Amino acid sequence: MKEVFVHPDFTRVGHCQAILEEAGIACFIRNESTQNLLAGLPDSSALPVLCVTEDGDAPRAMELLHDFNTSEQQTADAENSVEWKCPQCGETVPGNFGSCWKCETPRPVL
Repeated sequence: MKEVFVHPDFTRVGHCQAILEEAGIACFIRNESTQNLLAGLPDSSALPVLCVTEDGDAPRAMELLHDFNTSEQQTADAENSVEWKCPQCGETVPGNFGSCWKCETPRPVL
């Protein structure tokens, strides 16, 4: 058993599990139902961890997950680089801004 992916968002870990299972790699999520919280912050020892059953599958699993995370980051970067027009004041706003720099209206969800 080898850990290949850790993330505080269980949904993201579950998606990675589906990627590995589709590739025929046996895996499971440790701490799947752990909800340990300390002062409202997640306990890092209780985060969901994706593990492969066979140690020999770890390199391929890491490669698949790296490819997924890289393409996901490139998509997010591309979305954030597109300028948008403020629906409130009409100002053109850089893509990496979450709200209009002029009137502070939040970026509309597409």
